[in-house]
Amino acid sequence: MMLDFLNGYQKSVSLDDEKFRAFFTAGVKKSDFLLFEDSTVCEFKEIENFDVVNRVEKIANKGIASGPNSERDFYRRINSVLSKANQQIKETKNALGKPDALGLVMIENLIPTNLSVLALIGAADRKMANGLEFVDAVLCLDFANTFTDENGSQIQPAQLVTRATDRSEKLYRLVGELLDEFSKTRNTTLHRDFDISNADQNWVVDSSGRYKNFKATLNKR
Repeated sequence: MMLDFLNGYQKSVSLDDEKFRAFFTAGVKKSDFLLFEDSTVCEFKEIENFDVVNRVEKIANKGIASGPNSERDFYRRINSVLSKANQQIKETKNALGKPDALGLVMIENLIPTNLSVLALIGAADRKMANGLEFVDAVLCLDFANTFTDENGSQIQPAQLVTRATDRSEKLYRLVGELLDEFSKTRNTTLHRDFDISNADQNWVVDSSGRYKNFKATLNKR
């Protein structure tokens, strides 16, 4: 969904355009877009081919029930996607001669029911703390699933995972403008004041380690 928007966004330039072909010789990893008057290199990723049920059952059979170890094991697939995006942004900045360009990863979950944006946020937060040196922010998206707030309204959280830097702060403002435009195209309302106080997600297995279901909740501050 976001990819379709980016392809038509007035502040987005596709790096698949013919004029960029000469910059990317064989073997050079290329990102997807230049955004915001060419100030930002953006790589867009989708989480789709991820067998959540198989992953959860393998973790359960290892006896890693919860905590940091289980999260690290589960997030391995998402981590690899983020690491690849980081490398693409690095090589794109080098190829275009834009070493000071901002680096943005957009990652969108396409898996209904068994995964949510909370998993993307958790993985991005972990990776931003210990790597992704060419990424200034990760925008986590999920339009395949919805949460219900205290008023019964359907919401789809979007979270920008950042660092405490001026570069991340600049991207925060720019991405906010992008999300405003995106919301208008979907005829939906963007609630900038939605502040998550706590969130929880659980993949449930039975006593034999067979997958049962997934539950995710979040609460507004």
